[in-house]
Amino acid sequence: MKAEMTPAAIALLLLLAALLVHDATARGKNKRLLVVEIAVFALGGTLIVFPEIARRLAHLVGIGRGVDFVLYPLVIWLVRESLLSRQRRYEDDRRMTELVRALAIRNATHRVAWESTNVARESDHLADLGERLRDGRYS
Repeated sequence: MKAEMTPAAIALLLLLAALLVHDATARGKNKRLLVVEIAVFALGGTLIVFPEIARRLAHLVGIGRGVDFVLYPLVIWLVRESLLSRQRRYEDDRRMTELVRALAIRNATHRVAWESTNVARESDHLADLGERLRDGRYS
């Protein structure tokens, strides 16, 4: 099996390397995901450099071209990720709404309690002032 280093293959390998360097520096702590990404990129790079592997695998499973052998599962995976991402976003929106409602109710409850305490204190103060005025003790 012979390596096919076309300009497109070189460009794709450079793109894979750039993405890998970017993700390695940007992610930092998530090493497990980086290892998975390295494995997937290594497989992709192998299929780019040795397209005969993809062709043989495609013919083995009854698909005409090697690129279709790679693209079919990729499209299915991307559609799945899109649907799961949408579902997660809706769940996050729902949780955020519940959290904001709970905070608003808690703040309103504390405000009512605080205001009723101050009203009671003011009422006691006014009653005490009234008694002192009646008794002539006001100074």
